[in-house]
Amino acid sequence: MKKSLFVLLALLCALTLHASDRGGFDLSYRGFSGGMMLHAGWVARGDIAVGGEPQQALSGVPLGIGGALKVRFGDHLRVGTEGYTSSLGYGDYGSSLSIGWGGLLVDWAWQVGRFAPYVGATIGGGVVENLTLTSEPQMDTLPEENISYRNYGVGVVVPFVGVEYGLTERMSLTVKTDYMFSISRKEFDFPSGIRCYIGFMFHH
Repeated sequence: MKKSLFVLLALLCALTLHASDRGGFDLSYRGFSGGMMLHAGWVARGDIAVGGEPQQALSGVPLGIGGALKVRFGDHLRVGTEGYTSSLGYGDYGSSLSIGWGGLLVDWAWQVGRFAPYVGATIGGGVVENLTLTSEPQMDTLPEENISYRNYGVGVVVPFVGVEYGLTERMSLTVKTDYMFSISRKEFDFPSGIRCYIGFMFHH
């Protein structure tokens, strides 16, 4: 948690200095926006071995959905929250890993015509569930051998960069990419990689 607060404060200080250099720092309320996004990408964490059975490669294309809510202050600063769930199928026998996470986000946006590029980070936490299979599951009621199930919490920092394109005065198309870092205890099956998002944001 201390690391999370440090990263958040560092980001806010950097944005404040940037605004000061450009002639002031306006924090007046400018409305809010919210919407939903789908994502895909590529994540990996090497091979997982269970009970001496053949290793399963933990890598592939994660798929997921989630959303964000942002309150705008001044011309650039936005503060809010976001949350997503992301699922990955991997290995030879239908192993699966899912991550559900959310937290506080801060970003900085610039308006350039209909485009609004932005950069920021989310600080929060989530839950990882990982089921590793090392053989083809049988269609019976007998226990399977050499199966691993792991469930644990994780603290995360997720920097991101993206751009919004105004479709109307109240709605915009948004695309972004992020990279998730664990800030809690290192886990051997926590995957890293890039996720790419696309969705719509509605402004008020």
